Amino acid sequence: MTLPLGGYTGADTPAAQVDARVKLALLVLCTVCAFLVPAWGLALMAVLLGAVARAARMPLASVARGLKPVAVILAFTLVANALRLDGSGAWALAGPVGVSPEGLARGAAAVARIALLVGFALTVSASTTSTELADACTAALRPLGALGVPVGDFGVTLSLALRFVPLVAEELERIRLAQRARGVRFDTGGVISRVRAWAAVVTPLAVSLFRRADALSEAMDARCYTGGLRRLPRRAPLAGRDVILLAAGLIVTAAAIMGALFA
Repeated sequence: MTLPLGGYTGADTPAAQVDARVKLALLVLCTVCAFLVPAWGLALMAVLLGAVARAARMPLASVARGLKPVAVILAFTLVANALRLDGSGAWALAGPVGVSPEGLARGAAAVARIALLVGFALTVSASTTSTELADACTAALRPLGALGVPVGDFGVTLSLALRFVPLVAEELERIRLAQRARGVRFDTGGVISRVRAWAAVVTPLAVSLFRRADALSEAMDARCYTGGLRRLPRRAPLAGRDVILLAAGLIVTAAAIMGALFA
């Protein structure tokens, strides 16, 4: 099984029992660690990602699917770091063009860091509902409310955006399959023909998005929503398990920062 982008696996998973605020905080800490740890630390983080994905019951194939939109950028990053055009490459290819082992390792590490970030973000998405994510972000931004920032409106907007991500993905797949049944081919021909083929998907998808936006605006208007401050969700105390997980994340991140400073 491969989850759609932003798919939710269910409330009965071990990862779903962790407070959404703690998961967001741990995601930020994992992001910091991913850019600080050396290569062997990336291997440990990959093991951690496998354990977290298992706790969220998310197939690791979802990580590869999440990397598809940036596959070209990742490939360019790897090649740009590995190739040497001045003859300094240890592995000669043609004339002055060669490959630097150090550059190849550096590029592979950069790709691995991005893959880890995508993986951890997907595990949070797979184990947290859109409402929980929006409430957690709103709670994190609550102090800005004292400065006049409309935190409540931000929470509503974020909740709607997160809710529409899987819906748009499903709509895109339905339109693609419908166009394919009509004879449109997305995997043959040159670049121009493929762009034209995908235009047959993007155009009806845009029309569908406008239709959904109209229906949403009418529903919000019918409920007399006019913006302004709304009542923020009440912050529940963290459970002991959540406190332990957050403390462990802070300790590991502090160790990674100290290691990077004194390396």
